[in-house]
Amino acid sequence: MARSLKVKSEYIPRVKQAVKRNGYATQQLLAEELGFAKSTISLFLNGKSISNLNFFEICQKLALDYQEIADWDELEETPAATSEDEGENRAADFSKYIERPPVEQLCLETVSQAGSLLRIKSAKGMGKTLLVDRILSQVDKRQYKTVSLSFLQASKGIIGDLDRLLSWFALIISKKLGLAALFQEKWLEGLGLYSCTAYFEDHLLKKLDKPLILVLEEIDSLFTYTSVADDFLSLFRLWHEEAKNNNTWQKLHLIITYSTENYVPADLNKSPLNVGTEILLPDFTLEQVLTLANKYQANLGEDELQRIINLVGGHPYLIQKAIYTISQKQLSLADFLETAATEAGIYGDHLRGHLLNLQEHPNLAAGMKKVVESSSPVDLGATINWQLHSLGLVTFVQNAVQPRYPLYSNYFRYRLSS
Repeated sequence: MARSLKVKSEYIPRVKQAVKRNGYATQQLLAEELGFAKSTISLFLNGKSISNLNFFEICQKLALDYQEIADWDELEETPAATSEDEGENRAADFSKYIERPPVEQLCLETVSQAGSLLRIKSAKGMGKTLLVDRILSQVDKRQYKTVSLSFLQASKGIIGDLDRLLSWFALIISKKLGLAALFQEKWLEGLGLYSCTAYFEDHLLKKLDKPLILVLEEIDSLFTYTSVADDFLSLFRLWHEEAKNNNTWQKLHLIITYSTENYVPADLNKSPLNVGTEILLPDFTLEQVLTLANKYQANLGEDELQRIINLVGGHPYLIQKAIYTISQKQLSLADFLETAATEAGIYGDHLRGHLLNLQEHPNLAAGMKKVVESSSPVDLGATINWQLHSLGLVTFVQNAVQPRYPLYSNYFRYRLSS
């Protein structure tokens, strides 16, 4: 798993001031521009650990020196974050939202089914959080209760202990539903997975007067703890199967999101979840990029946008960042194209973050070096192929892989050559 970083306590006032100084009236606006969950921004601003990739991206956006403000003495291998309770206020600005049919319709149809389980997975920056916000904005609030829980809120002490994780999970959901007293009265300690299943089936779900849409985000935070993750995630397989014949479990509608980057240390043969409906978020098409450019009122024609796509594909975050920067006249198209694949360009921290991930796994760095130096797809073996694909750096061509975008091949051909 990629390492986590946090802001040194003495720099917290400065980073909070940087939000306003850079023209962001709210944390939500900054989160939307970066394509992050608001909770990630909140964790950063309050000196809590977030992934190094996200840390670098936020620092670049706020013109902060990440080397100066990062607490390198407490570099963590896993998330150890807590955040203020977000409640169920997931209001988002969809004025620049780009639909990717049939993704949204499939999600809505799945969520509306009794006992459903919807899994949304992708590499970072593909729009998982905003898609979930979009889904929740379109469901009838009169028919459902909704609760969202990010596993970045759990410390590594909780994530690494199955019994603590189960009780934390049940307690937080109960509190968000206003049922903390029910948990205190009915929770059975020491029974492992049965404690959680019994509490939800016999008490919590029966207490609700309408179905519950339960959104579980950043569940990939668990993947490093293989044995805990396997046991904990088996609950959702069990509950989803039980819903086929059990009216109580049919009241639970699950939405689970996770980033594929954290598959890297995982056993390739152990799928964390393999039931329900899986959504793989695709890149934007040229038509969708044109729509996004129009929403930003960017003075970019189809040929100019195609030149951007030729470099970064249709990656939502990379595309949005390019269009926003050019539309704000912070950079010309020519300068963008010249510097994009360098650390001086607007993707500098994004690229450095990927480089750090590869350097932490020398076998992946060696594999990526072969990929970018080859003029044709390369078969590195099933495990390395899949792990590089999970990082979002390559695409499959039958049983081989090639660089996902020229941005990555250009950058890593230079960086991995030395």
